[in-house]
Amino acid sequence: MRIVVTRPQRSGERTAAKLEALGHTPVLLPLFHPVHHGERAISALSAPMGAIAVTSAEALRALARSEEQLAPYLSKPLFAVGGATAEAARKTGFERIFTASGDALGLTALVKQHRTFLSENEPLLYLAGRPRGTVFEEGLAAAAIPFRTVDCYEMLLSVISQSMLETALAEPAADVVLLYSSEAARAFFRHVSADRYRLKLAATKFICISRNVLSLVPEIFRANAIAAEEPSEAAMFELLRHHSGT
Repeated sequence: MRIVVTRPQRSGERTAAKLEALGHTPVLLPLFHPVHHGERAISALSAPMGAIAVTSAEALRALARSEEQLAPYLSKPLFAVGGATAEAARKTGFERIFTASGDALGLTALVKQHRTFLSENEPLLYLAGRPRGTVFEEGLAAAAIPFRTVDCYEMLLSVISQSMLETALAEPAADVVLLYSSEAARAFFRHVSADRYRLKLAATKFICISRNVLSLVPEIFRANAIAAEEPSEAAMFELLRHHSGT
């Protein structure tokens, strides 16, 4: 199957390798690209804090060039939103990693279970990016958990030309499009709003990482769109296997 991967280039390449191993033909269409601000994260780490939270592996990549400055903080508890982020934390060198179920609600619940790590003097440090949802920070505030947020990366819209769209989506037509975030869904359907893409994608399936992302699929494509049971790539691949037989 011809499968369009809308993740940023680095993570998209890892997904493409998995798809190739399953016999598919992946096509990269990176809708966003990261800009890292590792110096902000290192500065924030130097202030008192009881634990760290990350909702994306991109936050850990922002620290990649700061190994020496990062070393004193690798023993701090780190709350990761899901398995991929936890693996990135392990590769970065963090030693005490707690892994949530894959979404902001699960991460909030995990932090609440371990709130004894935290105090007003040593709050949770959330290494965040933009754009982002508000669920995690709102959940922390509602639970009266002290925290600080620092934006250590930005995901900026990539320049997508008409020829890139034609190559990815219509030459030949894509069998599946993988949508990993609300931002990606919004960006993708802004690009394909033209009538010619509506017709060319009429038989394309859209596999969404969550029901929230599914809700952003336009009505004209909704009949061919499905959401993973849990917000993970593994669950998305399970849907892919179910519909492709691999």
